[in-house]
Amino acid sequence: MEMKFALFALMLFGFAFAGLSISEYSVTPEIVEPGASGVLEIIVSNGAQTDTVENVVISVTSVEALGIDRSFVVGDLEALSSVIISIPFEASEDITSGYYTVEVRAVGRTQEYYLGSEGELKSKTESFEKRASIPVQVVEQPAISIVLSEESIEDLTEETFIFTNNGGKAKKLKITIQNEGMGFLNMDQLYIAELDKTASVTATLDARGAQEGATKLQLQLTYQNELGTEITQTKEIPITVKKAEGDFVFVQQGTIVTGKNENLQLKLTNEGKAVTDLRFTFESDDVRLRGLNEFSVGDLASGETKSFTVPLVANLPPGTQNVALSITWEESGEDRMGSITIPMEVVSDSTVGVFLEAKPTPLTAGGEHTISVTVSNLGSYDIEGTTVELQSEAFTLLTIQPQQYIGGLESDDFSSVQYKVLMNSVEPGTYPTTVKVSFRDESGAWVSLEEEIGVSVVEPVAQEDSTIPILLGLAIILIVLYWWFKRKKK
Repeated sequence: MEMKFALFALMLFGFAFAGLSISEYSVTPEIVEPGASGVLEIIVSNGAQTDTVENVVISVTSVEALGIDRSFVVGDLEALSSVIISIPFEASEDITSGYYTVEVRAVGRTQEYYLGSEGELKSKTESFEKRASIPVQVVEQPAISIVLSEESIEDLTEETFIFTNNGGKAKKLKITIQNEGMGFLNMDQLYIAELDKTASVTATLDARGAQEGATKLQLQLTYQNELGTEITQTKEIPITVKKAEGDFVFVQQGTIVTGKNENLQLKLTNEGKAVTDLRFTFESDDVRLRGLNEFSVGDLASGETKSFTVPLVANLPPGTQNVALSITWEESGEDRMGSITIPMEVVSDSTVGVFLEAKPTPLTAGGEHTISVTVSNLGSYDIEGTTVELQSEAFTLLTIQPQQYIGGLESDDFSSVQYKVLMNSVEPGTYPTTVKVSFRDESGAWVSLEEEIGVSVVEPVAQEDSTIPILLGLAIILIVLYWWFKRKKK
């Protein structure tokens, strides 16, 4: 019975102890360049169910130029446990490109159980080792940069790709475009058999399905290094996509007033190929054509310039505003369409009304009066910094300053300032009075307006001599007194 238990125990220990192993490894980076550092990481495991592996020692060896040779003591490794070991190294600058083998040797000892001659279960210390060969790739990686001949592309643009390699050789280089709606015309990729220093490839970019605006051209590069390892990377190059605008240059001639029925003077130059039946409309609801659905320019030869007048209403804030045009035309037998943004100079409809009021009235020559000047903002936008100046040959200002400050006026708002005046000795009649109003409109531009208003001056009213009635009264009193005293004497 004891023998059965002993055999069972021996079999249990034999299956339970899997021993020491180098179970996993990794090299970071996967490809080591000459003169660069790396880290070898290995996992040493004890797969035994019960036994501890004692005095585990690890030694790592390879070519001297890899700089990885070393050994160290891990210590005891308990059953079903593992330890991660990181080994930093640095390849020499002059190491030759290639695959290098790193030999890892793990040595330890444990108890081995067996049945003695008398059927007794015995044990003894057993030393053993495990080995692993780990490949390390050392090569100078290609360092590829790309420059485009054209940073702004249209629907179809001939582009020259200039590739520069400042690293190791690249072989079997394939270039594909990752952008949605964009690709090479009539081909799926570009190919360069070997890129040592520089290479140029010309191809037509097809951006007819791309969105307009600033974006990044995403190029996927797939190539092999000198050792034949395939590498994939993505390069992003800033570009601007212009959707079939053609080479049209619009120039505004003269300003337009916001919110008014205006005739916009435009000059258009075709700097591209000859086009026919060129038409455009405004994309914004703030600018609309008057009496037209679209404006027809007609045909334009290459380099031709046309001037024309566009009837419109622009409900835009004063200043220089960017306005988008939708354009359609025919070029090289194909219908084309696109959008272009032009700067449009808009001036304010700012204007003011001026009203005068005098106290007392009427204005009399030689008299002192107060003239009230009321300024009303009749425009669609607020104005700022409003000042008023008053002058006339009919009077002299008694106010210290001829210019008075009102300040800001909202649309449909008004405000008044007063002037003390001394009317000059002028003949009765109507005399021109000039009111000058200055203000800053919504665009920040200063506006000065002058309005001439006639003021009426009358002759002063003659004053009655009050001494005559007094003298007459005194005479009457004296006569009465004389008559009274004379009668009394009689």
